[in-house]
Amino acid sequence: MGIQFKNVSYSYRGLKVNYDALKQITVDIKPEGEFIAICGHTGSGKSTMVQHMNALLLPTAGNVVVFGQQLPPRRKEKINHLRQKVGLVFQFPEYQLFEETIIKDIMFGPKNFKDTEEVAYEKAKRAAAIVGIGEQLYEQSPFRISGGQMRRVAVAGILAMEPSVLVLDEPTRGLDPKGKNDLMAIFKELHEKQNKTVLLISHDMDLVSQYAQRVIVLKEGQLVFDGTKEALFAHSDFASFHLDLPTPLKILRHLETEAGIPYQPMYDYDSLLAYLQEVGHE
Repeated sequence: MGIQFKNVSYSYRGLKVNYDALKQITVDIKPEGEFIAICGHTGSGKSTMVQHMNALLLPTAGNVVVFGQQLPPRRKEKINHLRQKVGLVFQFPEYQLFEETIIKDIMFGPKNFKDTEEVAYEKAKRAAAIVGIGEQLYEQSPFRISGGQMRRVAVAGILAMEPSVLVLDEPTRGLDPKGKNDLMAIFKELHEKQNKTVLLISHDMDLVSQYAQRVIVLKEGQLVFDGTKEALFAHSDFASFHLDLPTPLKILRHLETEAGIPYQPMYDYDSLLAYLQEVGHE
């Protein structure tokens, strides 16, 4: 059992009026093997939705079930363990670094969930290796390394808790193209080699088209699409979702109009290049 939303609504309370951030959301996410993008314009409810997945927020109405644990919980039920099951990487996670050394920062999560010093250290080492942080950096301050390395340390701190589901809220924002590609390669490998379910919140439709298998689209707090990326970008009402087309599809549509090259949807640059080379040799 993974994560289920059942008619979930959530309202932020204001001084005079409430703001309905989610409205009757029903969705089912598998515990392993999915790579899902959650999309929508600013204010559509994306971040609110994912904060329900590890009980940072509790529904105003409806129920969320996370690995068998119902939210809102019954009285006196402990829910902190869900933050170990569902690892949430916030935007600019490096802002959450605080320990005096890199290895201590990565160890913090496991120790917080009552692992011994030795076990926490081993988990931290494995997580550091996944993100490319070598042992020569362990005793350095996390505030004396590059911005890209800081992002990796912060991600390692989440991975050290060995979550079943990894939720990424705009994880590449602020990174240069190389840093973006390197970080996404890590998440792709976790998905493919460890069969983890990865949920990616992103405004970058190039990332969505390259990595996601399934896309959930929110609009004004409502779920308006849940399906494959292929179905999304071919959807007759795509314009109403207020999303941009990924660059490879824009290029292909332009080439169809201007050069008569048959339109074949390609979702990443490597596939686009291979297709254009194939067409060029015909």
